[in-house]
Amino acid sequence: MPTKMMKKTILSVIAASMLAISIPAAQQTSAAASFKDVPASHWAKTAIEQAVAKGYFKGYADGTFKPGAQVTRAEFAVLLDRVSTNPATGTAGSFADLSGSWSEAGVKDAAAKGFITSADYPNGFKPSTPLTRKEMAKWMTSGLAAADTDYKQAMSDTAETVIPVAEYFKKTLSKSDYPYVSVALGTGLMSGYADGNFGPAKTTTRAEAAVILMRLADVQKQGADTFTGLKELRAVGTTGTNLNVLTNLNTGVTPFKNVQFKPMKFRNGGGRLTLNYFIVVDTRNWTNKKGIYQSVFVADSDDKGNENEYYRVYEQQTIYPTVKEFSIGNYMNSSLDTLAVGMAIRNDLPKKFGYLTLPTTEAKKVFSKYVGNESGMNVWVSNFISVKNPHETYQASDGSFFGISS
Repeated sequence: MPTKMMKKTILSVIAASMLAISIPAAQQTSAAASFKDVPASHWAKTAIEQAVAKGYFKGYADGTFKPGAQVTRAEFAVLLDRVSTNPATGTAGSFADLSGSWSEAGVKDAAAKGFITSADYPNGFKPSTPLTRKEMAKWMTSGLAAADTDYKQAMSDTAETVIPVAEYFKKTLSKSDYPYVSVALGTGLMSGYADGNFGPAKTTTRAEAAVILMRLADVQKQGADTFTGLKELRAVGTTGTNLNVLTNLNTGVTPFKNVQFKPMKFRNGGGRLTLNYFIVVDTRNWTNKKGIYQSVFVADSDDKGNENEYYRVYEQQTIYPTVKEFSIGNYMNSSLDTLAVGMAIRNDLPKKFGYLTLPTTEAKKVFSKYVGNESGMNVWVSNFISVKNPHETYQASDGSFFGISS
């Protein structure tokens, strides 16, 4: 059994932890504080000091900020309530396990502002549970959508998009989470890790939360159409391509949507394919590449070539081999339109993000697994479009047409 002294110590620790985040904003310091565990070299020092100055966070009584401590659901809900400029016009919801809790009012306010839905927590809010990145993305995106109908439309537009994180390509990200992750990434609220993953199940530290909250304070002042990355994700989700976002090229009355997912038969009789997504990365300035998908497809080790003359294109295709011993030759010599025949992506990114590209060794063995398979072989291939003189076309077997011109 704990002694009285042990109980007193435990209660003191709990009280200090609660104080560091639950103290009303009006009583928090109005100037940036220096914390002995946030040295000048700390990656989040500026954001931490800004968040404290704004009254979102407060340090601990011992002069620390504890930047590596995990943020709980209750803490982040209260932080969102403080940062948000949303009117509390929604339903506060009912969370039985919050009754009498220090965070009850803040969580209810965050729910009324559109960040949290009580239906997502039918077994209780469990306020002390560490917040996951998936929850963080959903809460922030929901709050933006509650305040601005264009953010709500952005969620709808990205329901079928290609998301530039490994979990999308590995099919470990729930499709219901596509809109939340898309808006979080597209606005720059959150980003993926160096290994290509988004980490939806990972938890968040106080330092990370400070950085993200400062971003949210800025993002909520801007419309959804001001973020190029989000515009790309929306365009890919609704039209299959970001061509019209990143380039001034013209598709006229022949948009990519005309041919998306429609089969084109190989003229050599070896099979057929569909062109599913058509993604552009602007690498004309190699030191300032543009496009939210660049980290997925373009490596610094790639051959730059005459970069200022071309846009790089990355196409998702589904190849359906129908002849035995199907080879790269069957694909390359299919006599299809130039946009239909791509090249293997020859860097480490397919492995890193978990997608297939054209095989460069033992191709017949690789393709043999898909001969007669109605699911086909989904691959990503690289291609190029001329910047100054594009005359690229693609025509599906049913006559549907996609063309690009200057």
